[in-house]
Amino acid sequence: MTHAFLLACWLRWGHGGRQHPQRDLRAEPLTQESSGPPGSRPPAGMGMKKLIVALILMAAAWAEEQNKVLHGGPCEQTSHPYQAALYTSGHLLCGGVLIHPLWVLTAAHCKKPNLQVYLGKHNLQQRESFQEQSSVLRAVAHPGYNAATHDQDIMLLRLAQPAQFSERIQPLSLAEDCSANHTSCHILGWGKTADGGFPNTIQCAYIHLVSREECERAYPSQITQNMVCAGDEKYGKDSCQGDSGGPLVCGDRLRGLVSWGNVPCGSKEKPGVYTDVCRYGHWIRKTIQAN
Repeated sequence: MTHAFLLACWLRWGHGGRQHPQRDLRAEPLTQESSGPPGSRPPAGMGMKKLIVALILMAAAWAEEQNKVLHGGPCEQTSHPYQAALYTSGHLLCGGVLIHPLWVLTAAHCKKPNLQVYLGKHNLQQRESFQEQSSVLRAVAHPGYNAATHDQDIMLLRLAQPAQFSERIQPLSLAEDCSANHTSCHILGWGKTADGGFPNTIQCAYIHLVSREECERAYPSQITQNMVCAGDEKYGKDSCQGDSGGPLVCGDRLRGLVSWGNVPCGSKEKPGVYTDVCRYGHWIRKTIQAN
């Protein structure tokens, strides 16, 4: 595995400014010169100039390396076949997760009329040969969803036509283990990045689950049993606006859905808050069977 590939995997969401602290929903309506012959010396002054140029180039290369780690970059193209992009009125609203040929899981606060679901997408600005588009036949938000507290922020979308599975379109299995012992996970989406813009290509970041005690210390009296926190204390990797409803993937299973978090995104002390999908297996199966 090359160093460049490893760097491409260690990515980060950024710091989109939001107005209401700590209660942010994460939906978003969208040349090298010759040194001379051996033994020769450069003209007076040229050595220092070349040294300065070399130092500038080294600094730029280091900054680019750091940028790849801290500020994000594209996911590997075949790494996210379960990812969905939810559009409304021609604009990206939220992410989602394909869990069944006819069903996409997302956040309840992403509920809007006339949603369009795109599967198999990598670059939102390009029409890709493997992408699929479907309207939503039915949106089923959890009956216990509370918009004020963000509790039970989960919703199922029934597609108008079934997804055609391929290398770029595959469902993701649900997590069954609800423990949170600093498990390594990753997040992905087209949400806001560190420079305040929105990327064309989907971004990935490695983070880890945070214990319930740490989560409750970060957000006193705001974390319910249906939420799980995940983040990164070193770099502040995080989800942000536009990532709502997208997956928190742990051990190749869907553990959470992007729900809400701190303002601005990317705080090292305040992790992102996700709907804890492992608590909803029964509701998901029952809803799919009934519809």
